[in-house]
Amino acid sequence: MKVVENTSDRLFLRDAPWFMSSLLTGAIVLMCYVTWQRYLEVGFQQAALMGVFAIGLPALGFVLLVRRDELILDRATGVMEIRHTTLFGYQREEEPLDRLEQASTQTHHTSNGNTRHRVALILSGDPKKDIRNISPAYGAGPHSKDAADIINRWLKEGVS
Repeated sequence: MKVVENTSDRLFLRDAPWFMSSLLTGAIVLMCYVTWQRYLEVGFQQAALMGVFAIGLPALGFVLLVRRDELILDRATGVMEIRHTTLFGYQREEEPLDRLEQASTQTHHTSNGNTRHRVALILSGDPKKDIRNISPAYGAGPHSKDAADIINRWLKEGVS
C-alpha cells in the first residue's frame, strides 16, 4: 500500500495494482493488433474467432484481477472509510474512527511454502467478528506489515 496522505488529521493509503493493469492492458492492445493483422490476411470469420479468445481472456483477467483498495482515516470527521473500485463500480464501507483499535497483518501459507500477507483492521468489540480487511487479496513482501505499522503509528500519534 502506498501512503497518499499522512498528516496529523488524516491518513490515506491506496493499493493500486499498476503492474497487473499495465500488463493486461498491454496484452489486450497486442492481441487487438494481432487480430487486426489476422483479419487483413484471412478475413473476418477466422479473425473474429481468434479475437474472441485472444482479446477476451486478457480482458476477463483485467475485469477479475484489477481492483483499487483505499483506506482513509480522518480525525476531523471521526470516520474510517474503506473503498474498493473495480471496472464494475465502487463500494464503500464506513465505520466510526474511534472503533479502530489497531492494524495487524494476516498471513496465508500457500501450498508451495510461500507466505502472503494482508492488512487487517481490528475494531473494538468481539475481535473474531470485527475485523475489516482493506483488500481481499494477500500479497507478497513486507508491504502489508509496513502499512499496518504506519496505521498503528498514526493511531498512537492522536492519543494524548
